[in-house]
Amino acid sequence: MEQYISQEFIDIADQLEQIEYERDEIMKIVVASNRGTVSPHFGHSEGFEIYDVEGTSLGQSRFVVSPGHGKGSLPCLLLKEGAEVLLAGGLGEGAMAKLIEGGITVITGVTGSSDDAVRKYLSGDLVSGGTLCKGHDHTHEHTHHHEAKHECMGEGGCGSRS
Repeated sequence: MEQYISQEFIDIADQLEQIEYERDEIMKIVVASNRGTVSPHFGHSEGFEIYDVEGTSLGQSRFVVSPGHGKGSLPCLLLKEGAEVLLAGGLGEGAMAKLIEGGITVITGVTGSSDDAVRKYLSGDLVSGGTLCKGHDHTHEHTHHHEAKHECMGEGGCGSRS
């Protein structure tokens, strides 16, 4: 009887391991987006198209509205969403550093529709253009609301994935 229980335990452990493996096969690709088009600036996008990609198939996507531009709030949001790749027109050096520190691959210089950008990334036809905004002297129009509090970027930040 004891051996049967041990084998049953092993079988359950194997099943759980397979489920975890299958879950890991789905990659989350995020596009900084303005109504289905890649936003020219990560921090000022209307939101994020989050794609669950399995192999080279786009799978399901959903739109998450941006909580607004604030120090560290957007990288934290993407980490909490489980993003593995970010596609954007451009972004600031601080956001880039936080995303990379969190283990997110960042591709900049991206244009066109969100769907097409993800397809190009998956086919290997998308190369990062290295588009970084330095400071706040870049040319696109926006306003800042720094009075907003961003709870996840305190002393410890929002962390990174292990």
